[in-house]
Amino acid sequence: MEIIKNQTIYQCSFCGKRLLSRNGCKIHEKKYCNRWYSPNKINLRKKQEDCPHNNCETAYSYIPGEAVQEPDYGYCLDCGLKF
Repeated sequence: MEIIKNQTIYQCSFCGKRLLSRNGCKIHEKKYCNRWYSPNKINLRKKQEDCPHNNCETAYSYIPGEAVQEPDYGYCLDCGLKF
């Protein structure tokens, strides 16, 4: 977390998003920051690596120009990994 000089604005160290409070900046960095090397993404990658992917679903999407759905991709319900 960086404090921008002459202002009361805090900046995320990973993505550069500016926030008004120190607590809001800490929460953003731990839970919501979407950069590859942020703590949020590191925890998500560890969770996906350890998941056995037993509980999987298939997502469907509409075919352009028709009212029929086709399988689009599969994903794990536990960790959210798309494959």
